[in-house]
Amino acid sequence: SLSGNGLSGPIPSEIGDIVSLEDLVLENNQLGGPLPPSLGNLSKLKRLLLSSNDFTGTIPESFSKLKNLTDFTIDGSSLSGQIPSFIGNWTKLDRLNMQGTSMEGPIPSTISELKLLTELRISDLTGSTMTFPNLKDLKNLQLL
Repeated sequence: SLSGNGLSGPIPSEIGDIVSLEDLVLENNQLGGPLPPSLGNLSKLKRLLLSSNDFTGTIPESFSKLKNLTDFTIDGSSLSGQIPSFIGNWTKLDRLNMQGTSMEGPIPSTISELKLLTELRISDLTGSTMTFPNLKDLKNLQLL
């Protein structure tokens, strides 16, 4: 955890080589640039907390391999592009926070696969109107 340290620049891609890493907490810094695709190599990663930074670009496709994630937060960043449908593969996810980004809708239908979610926060999506996501099987949801 390196939260709130005024760190700037990109996340070093070498962090993706620390295969034993379970938590990566970099919130409340001034980190920027694109998210390194190498973070998708962190197969043991449970928590990826990147809120309140200046990240740009999209969520890398390599993040589809992060199947042990329980907590993913990117709120308050400038990430853009659509919410990737592979988020539905993160079936251990308990908390998903994507507020205040520059991301586009729609919310992917695969969100309904996240049956362990207790907290779902998505706001400020751009793009055309969309239907309400199917949340009927998210029986553990406490905060929406």
